[in-house]
Amino acid sequence: MIICTFLPVFTFLQAFAQSSVNPDTVCAGSNVYYKIQNPTANSTFTWGIYNGEGSITSGAGTDSIRIAWNNTAGIDSIWVVETNQANCTGDTARLKVVRTAAPNASFDNAAICYGETLNVNFTGYPPWQFEYTLNGNTLTLSNIVQNPYPLSDAGTYVLVQISDKYCNNSSPSGQLNAIIAAPLQELQIYHE
Repeated sequence: MIICTFLPVFTFLQAFAQSSVNPDTVCAGSNVYYKIQNPTANSTFTWGIYNGEGSITSGAGTDSIRIAWNNTAGIDSIWVVETNQANCTGDTARLKVVRTAAPNASFDNAAICYGETLNVNFTGYPPWQFEYTLNGNTLTLSNIVQNPYPLSDAGTYVLVQISDKYCNNSSPSGQLNAIIAAPLQELQIYHE
């Protein structure tokens, strides 16, 4: 007869890309690796996803898995149960997972006059980073926490991509092109 006794062991689920903070936050549509911190040798692990908004694509039965999360924002939980080599089953460990939507950025106007401010409006979670072109020259601004973010140099702007604390979006949508007109020349009146 085998008597199963599990010593109280604090087990953490951990996302490879992040800390073991519960809840974990990931980008909707991403592929994320999760593992058991300090797994017991020769144990097997049964994994699952509450709400079914992702699928385990590798690692079933092992101490680390890969989950392909669905493209929709929402909240899930993953769980795991350990079974040791004596076929004894431990307590269920859970990790809440928040799937965030990809960020977006857009200009608040298509064309404005010199001296006015063109604002970039963001969705998602700061800090943001965005890439844009100004008169064909590629520029990147990082660690942006101000929303909206003002731009004032004259020229033609095109938004290229945006990322926030959790996700990257290489195909932003909305008002992606804008012009700040060049300053007008000072007029002088004279008579002939």
